[in-house]
Amino acid sequence: MIASHQHRFVFLKTRKTAGTSVEIALSKVCGPDDVITEISPEDEKLRQAAGGRAPQNFQSPPQPRKAYNHMGAKATRDLLGAEVFDSYFTFAIERNPWDAVVSLYFWKYKDRDELPDFETYVQEIWIEQLANNRRLYRIRGKMVLDRVLRYENLDAELQEVWDHLRLPGEPDLPRAKGNARPAGHYRELYTPTSKDRVATVFADTIEAFGYEF
Repeated sequence: MIASHQHRFVFLKTRKTAGTSVEIALSKVCGPDDVITEISPEDEKLRQAAGGRAPQNFQSPPQPRKAYNHMGAKATRDLLGAEVFDSYFTFAIERNPWDAVVSLYFWKYKDRDELPDFETYVQEIWIEQLANNRRLYRIRGKMVLDRVLRYENLDAELQEVWDHLRLPGEPDLPRAKGNARPAGHYRELYTPTSKDRVATVFADTIEAFGYEF
């Protein structure tokens, strides 16, 4: 999560949506009073190399409670106060669920010599946890952010946010966590059963954003 008082925006980081890359890009335009939460040590090295600010102002104190990675809308609003949250430009990213599930599959098992059966993986709890992305930009089921960018068009849509906020420079995105997945289309891994499982678990997201297999 990043809350920039200097530029009056809040970025909430969903899972498997290039959120770390966006955080690194945004941290480069942050000021000394902005809130920047921690990411993994490996990704912090990328942030440092890119010239981004290190994690700052996320602990308690100075915050009433510690801010953290993948912090949801309600927790962030409670932390910053409703007046600040509602007056800042708030945004997150969402992704085609069938594609996101495949991305998580390769990321989760990236250190294994042999991947587990994809069909079995899709039936496990991991994708239900991934579907909780929707809770990060909703409160009591209602969309509360000013914008949810689409991962599939991220470069163009992030540029629109950059222009809207009049941020300096360009949103140069590093490739964080992007090496675990081999080339190929996500559809190649699915059977009708696994396709339907994702459709059921992510029904709200698919309906809200009009995603198709």
